[in-house]
Amino acid sequence: MKKILAVLAICAIAGCTNKEEQALAGAENFLDAFLANDYAKAAECCTDDLKVELDKVLTDFRQLDSNVRALLVSECSQYRAEVGPVERIGDSDTLKVNYIIVKGESDAQGVGDAITNSLMVVDGKILKIGE
Repeated sequence: MKKILAVLAICAIAGCTNKEEQALAGAENFLDAFLANDYAKAAECCTDDLKVELDKVLTDFRQLDSNVRALLVSECSQYRAEVGPVERIGDSDTLKVNYIIVKGESDAQGVGDAITNSLMVVDGKILKIGE
């Protein structure tokens, strides 16, 4: 009986680790694609509801003057995301992945103009940006 409980405990721990790794991978993929202006790839990392919201934002973005869009794309390319840690939200399958966006390598130690936020993730898909 003790062996069975030990095996179940190990499986439960492995399951939690897998969900956390899945959430981290989903968050990294989303943020990397978004900052690289690859919005189609970023949308693949989202739940269906968030894809609809992302599409609305992209529609507005596409309506901007081409020079403004080019400036925003250029500016975004200078940033990178660092994800973690992961927090479980209650007893649900939803995980909160905290992240920080920093500009270039120089901000890695001094944070500088860093942006901090979080993503709500379910089964590796971004459910919501922010809390």
